[in-house]
This record gives sequence, structure tokens and C-alpha cells, in this order.
Amino acid sequence: MKDRKGLLMRVGIDKTDGEYNAPINPSTNDYIYMPILQGKDDFIPGMKTSYNDLSSYFESWSQRNNADIQFPQHLNNKTCHLGPDFEFSTYGDQATGRGLRVADLKEWDFLAFFASFKPINKCDHNLIYALYGIMVVDKIFKVSDMPENEYHKNAHTRIMNRNGDHLVVFAKPSLSGRFDRAIPIGEFRNRSYRVKNERSNRPSVAMRLKETRCGET
Repeated sequence: MKDRKGLLMRVGIDKTDGEYNAPINPSTNDYIYMPILQGKDDFIPGMKTSYNDLSSYFESWSQRNNADIQFPQHLNNKTCHLGPDFEFSTYGDQATGRGLRVADLKEWDFLAFFASFKPINKCDHNLIYALYGIMVVDKIFKVSDMPENEYHKNAHTRIMNRNGDHLVVFAKPSLSGRFDRAIPIGEFRNRSYRVKNERSNRPSVAMRLKETRCGET
């Protein structure tokens, strides 16, 4: 197989988009995946995605990790932009900025997703920047070329006011998914969060990506 390209994508709720950082257990790297806000877009009937859908998942995760945290009240009844969507193995992006790099991907290239998480217990950092999922590209559509019977599979096509130039990546389900445990890749260094310095006697991030098992959503 020819050399593959990969993009490291920061996607997920944080203080700038949602005013919240999803929790992580720094002892086990068990975490909660929470998408960004949707905005004011109107959904196609029956395709609405909401933070309310995450409340029971949030509660069970908190109990499993003995975390004394509550679901963020300001997100109640708010709609979310569910992307990446690990149920349907899709990721959407605009056709500008980083979306232009997504458009250049070919079959077998990949997207690796990371976000900033808030530790539930005291640790060395206030935030943990970590990988949480990967998608191996199968095919890429412009929204204008998406079949209507697949609109329900991605955040960029579930809405009424779709932008036909936006892109939707369909990944290979058997090679893609959300990780059971996050992979920390960032640390606070020189007054900013930066990618970790990997020592020669430690497995590389790329190697850990290969070894980490993908879990269900």
C-alpha cells in the first residue's frame, strides 16, 4: 500500500465552543466524548441531535469513575453538532481553512481527533489534551452530492440550510472508531499547551494509535 497521509484534528467541546471541557479520569484515561454546539441551524425533522441525548451516558460514566460531577446545566436542551459521528463513521468540515486539507485526502488516508479534557482528579495539568478517535477514509462527498437517504449520517446534512460546498468524509467502519481510552498527547510547557516530547525509550504516538482498541460510541 502506498504511503498514507493523516490529519490531526482538534474537534470537541471546550471553553471557546460550549464553555465546558469534557471530563477525563487521569488515572485511567477514561473520558467522555462531547461534541461542539450546533448553533441556530434548523434540523430536518427527526434528525435533531441534542446534549440531552448525552445525559444518561454522562451519569453512568460519572458513577463508573466515582466522579462527583453534574451534567452542565447550560447545555440542557441545546443542540449539538455531532461530528465526528462514530455511529455512522462520518466527519464533516467546511470547504475552507483546514477543510481544504480534508478535501485532499484519499482512500486509506486518516483523520485523528483530539480535544482538551478536564481531569476529575488532581494531576499535573489543569487540562489534558488527548486523542480520542480515528477515521480511515473510504470516500469523500461534497454535501451537494450526498444522497438524500444518507442525510441522517452527518451533522452537515442533518440541517435544513445545508451548504453544498461542505465536505463529508465516510470512513471505513472496521478501521475507525472512538477509543476506549484517550491517548494524552499534550502537556503544559513554556507557558502554553504543546505536543509532548516523546523520549526514545517510550512508544510513539503513532505506535499507540495502532495499539489502542476502538470502542463503541
